[in-house]
Amino acid sequence: MKVFKKVLMAILAVVPAIYTAAAVLFYMPDTVPAHFGFNGEVDRYGSKHEAFILPGVLLAVYLTYLLVRYFIKKSSTDENDRTQRNLDIMDTVIILTLVLMNALDIFILLMMGRIASIYEPETVAVSIVSTVVGATFILIGNLLPKTKRNSFIGLRMRFTMDTDEHWYIANRAGGIALVISGLVTMVSGLLLRNIAYVFCMVGALLITLTVAIICSYVKIKKENNI
Repeated sequence: MKVFKKVLMAILAVVPAIYTAAAVLFYMPDTVPAHFGFNGEVDRYGSKHEAFILPGVLLAVYLTYLLVRYFIKKSSTDENDRTQRNLDIMDTVIILTLVLMNALDIFILLMMGRIASIYEPETVAVSIVSTVVGATFILIGNLLPKTKRNSFIGLRMRFTMDTDEHWYIANRAGGIALVISGLVTMVSGLLLRNIAYVFCMVGALLITLTVAIICSYVKIKKENNI
């Protein structure tokens, strides 16, 4: 991993714990809103120390990724350039995911501190979450076709692992599916509320990925029969 990416990733993983600690010590009351119901109203209050949950998740994601990355590099039997390309893509995905999760963490701190109470809590929460999730789908969708055959990431099925061309066909289709799902997720977050938004997001993801797998399978099957 390049030094810049390594430092940036570490900063994005550690800094949330620092500004969360500052918010807990100097800004938040002892009891804060801990959960909002589907109607946008607070349905549970909790300790301000619950604010450390997401920073803890961020740190766990970072450490887990470093461990997974180490084993991928150590156990890989692929050519060095192939493995390194996949790792570079994974590094980029993790960094941008950490950026989005940092934004989500800041929003949660504002909600817990009641700054965001002047807005409709449900509307703001769904909009933020849909933006984060949708942007993550779009990011991964754009990077998926650039991966090379491997045993860890991508659409890994029997018919996609035969050749590099088959891998590209399937993962290009999968990438398009994720981009479409990301756009649907972001738009539905602005238009829908409650459980309808969840059904729309999950449904779009399942339908587009299913169509992508079927289309890529049919295309590969036709090429093999030629």
